[in-house]
Amino acid sequence: MLRWIWGHQARCRRLGLRDAPALDRCLRHDPVGTVFLRSEARLGALRRGQLLGVVHPPDGEIRAVALGGAMVVPWSPGLHDIPLLAAALRPQAAAIQLLVGPRDAAAALHQALQDVLPPPRLLRAEQPVYTVDETTVRAPRQAPAPVRRAGPADLELLTAASAAMHREEVGFDPMDVDPWGFRLRMRTLVERGWAYVWTEGDLLVFKAECAAVTPEAVQLQGVWTDPSRRGRGHGTAAIGTLSTHLLRESARVTLFVNDFNTRAIGVYERAGFRRDGTMRSYLYY
Repeated sequence: MLRWIWGHQARCRRLGLRDAPALDRCLRHDPVGTVFLRSEARLGALRRGQLLGVVHPPDGEIRAVALGGAMVVPWSPGLHDIPLLAAALRPQAAAIQLLVGPRDAAAALHQALQDVLPPPRLLRAEQPVYTVDETTVRAPRQAPAPVRRAGPADLELLTAASAAMHREEVGFDPMDVDPWGFRLRMRTLVERGWAYVWTEGDLLVFKAECAAVTPEAVQLQGVWTDPSRRGRGHGTAAIGTLSTHLLRESARVTLFVNDFNTRAIGVYERAGFRRDGTMRSYLYY
């Protein structure tokens, strides 16, 4: 009897390489909402055992997924699967620094784990998702902005700008908290070819990085224009140029932004981005 019940109940388990086809079937229905999870799987998350999946009988299909570790990223269109993800994540709750995902799934997972998590240091409850494709993107009318892929020589400027953006948006300097880890993350993005810059001499006019890359979508992060160049069209030109470049290799470009950042939202909308969902982020460290 117990064996029959176990075989007819959904359960959460760690996913491995053999689960790749089922994971793809699960996530392909929402290429924007699952872009980060799909990208991490392509980068080896299955091999490293970093993904959890809720498996449903009788077909054994995966219906919900979460990336575990210091950053937790859930995707669960059926919120009834959140308790199973939470139970699997509970033993590692002390390591969680950031929880970010589609608004309803992130909120439900935080609520399920809040008794073992510290109060969030920062909550971004409404983060609109914006997406652009080749039918809506608005490239600069004149010459493209001189946005290029960042190289090793750009690392210091890029790290300094990223830290400045973090101070501006989050309220503290990541270089005071974990300078080695922050530099390593920026270097990794440069080495992957996922960082883009517009420089004029020693001034970093614009930067952006890819948080996730798949054939279905590219997710941008860290989109920043130097304060001295804001309000002059540089950001709109740069994001339009960069999006046009990325759309040669991927079907969509997507990002999410704080709802109160109306200046950035204006930049994205002028470049052709359209609203496509809502994210939520909890910062615990």
